[in-house]
Amino acid sequence: MQSRLSKYSYIFAIALFVFGACGTEMNVPELITPNHSIIKVSQESNENTINIGQHIDFADVSQGISTREWIFPEDSSVVVEGNPLERQVRGFFNKVGTWDVKLHQEFNGEAYVGTETINRGTNIIDTTITVTVLPQVEITALMANLLSGTGEVGDEIPLSAETPTEIPFGSVLRFKYTAEGGPSVIAGFFDGAQLLAEDVANSTFDMKFVTLDKVYSIAPTFTRPSPFSTDTVLVTQFVKCVRSDEPVTLDAVTNDLDRNTILVFSRGLDAATLFKEDFVVKMTTGGGASVIPEIESAQLNPQDLSNVVIKLVDDMIYSDDMVTVSYIGTKLATQDAALVTPFTDEDLSIKEINLLEEEEFDYSMENSAVTWVAGRTGWLGGDFTNTLTKTTDKATDGATSLKISVNAYNGAGPWGNASIIEPTILGEFQKFQYEAEGSNKLQISFDVFVESNGGVTDPTVPNQFFSNMRMHVMWGAGGAEQAHPLGGTVEGEWRKLTDVVTVDPGNAPFHMGIKVAQTGSENLTFYIDNIVVSRWNPRP
Repeated sequence: MQSRLSKYSYIFAIALFVFGACGTEMNVPELITPNHSIIKVSQESNENTINIGQHIDFADVSQGISTREWIFPEDSSVVVEGNPLERQVRGFFNKVGTWDVKLHQEFNGEAYVGTETINRGTNIIDTTITVTVLPQVEITALMANLLSGTGEVGDEIPLSAETPTEIPFGSVLRFKYTAEGGPSVIAGFFDGAQLLAEDVANSTFDMKFVTLDKVYSIAPTFTRPSPFSTDTVLVTQFVKCVRSDEPVTLDAVTNDLDRNTILVFSRGLDAATLFKEDFVVKMTTGGGASVIPEIESAQLNPQDLSNVVIKLVDDMIYSDDMVTVSYIGTKLATQDAALVTPFTDEDLSIKEINLLEEEEFDYSMENSAVTWVAGRTGWLGGDFTNTLTKTTDKATDGATSLKISVNAYNGAGPWGNASIIEPTILGEFQKFQYEAEGSNKLQISFDVFVESNGGVTDPTVPNQFFSNMRMHVMWGAGGAEQAHPLGGTVEGEWRKLTDVVTVDPGNAPFHMGIKVAQTGSENLTFYIDNIVVSRWNPRP
């Protein structure tokens, strides 16, 4: 009996081994390769826009492909490196214009394309990639005219005369240029003259010349940030400032980086006529208290004699102060002896550093290397936009703004059609650095132009509220940013919206995010420009 049981146990063990082995072999998974078209282009984050003479790399990283062919324009200016039948090729583009590069793919079965969830119903996929080739920035003409106090364009000023043209000191010249390559930033060497304004759309910039008896040379630099290209024009000894018959005016009251008060006059002043006792600074704090601080000194800025720098004793200008300045003296005069008229309680416009501009962030929508995309941070919002593009139709800073149009409410989300829009560069979020300072408060401001306010709130929205937007510092403030109503608001004009938040430096670097909650019964269309993120230092 015992031996029979042992024999049966042995047979049973063999059976388990055999059937187990068969089962293991039968359960080996079959490897199925999807038919999926995916193409990578080295300049896709820059909308495939390059300088003349540069190259773009094209890569086919598709799965399930049987054959492919890259097809380049039949033009001698387009040079191809690599085998057009291989995965990756490189194209050099040596002529300005737009060029179509095509990829013909044949797959082993019906293929999907990109992020599409339904296949195309065919195994043949043809794709066209448009490349834009821009010329290098080149200034082909530059001229200057005197600008009157009322903004009228006057006499032309020669830029290459043998002797400098005499102009009343304090004069403003308007420069008009003709350029190839679309420069959008003007900077450079101005020899102490003040760059007052730039109008890229009309190819002009204004400069003020403020020092008596000085002969000026300038070297403005014209830059296109992306693809980067620049050109500099040297204009030597072309104007000399002489005495003026115009009255001296106070052009601005602001502050410098050290939080001192700055008075900007229309032309250079005589330091011997400047006395601190002739000025009164008044402050109203954020808490409502009135303060008249003692003035430590009043001096001319040695780099710009039209600027008076007022320093206070043991005090400074805080972000939440309301400040006025008065001049009560009788002796302050310009270098050509024109007396400054006394003034009372002129408001100071507080100037802050834009952290985004310091980091070359795409705050004014001028950087073509940056693409604003919707729906990347999916849990914060999807993509309900029908238009998301940079445009030159409207702008407040530079030539470009961001146009956003969101579909009418679709009846699904309790908080409207929620879209999150964020800047990316080379496929990654564009970020800016932040270092802890003081209370770690930031002020966020931006310009918005509502073209279509979305109409009335859709009656099916569970939480009845107008369409709104938030300008997020991600992820610094934890979503505490203010909701600014857009639905039902005025259309057809630029407005500046502001917010103050406290950020956590431990989450830096940050990036920006535009959160739109659309509840309207019609499309909501608006433009964003000139995003400013600055430190907010309230009075203790």
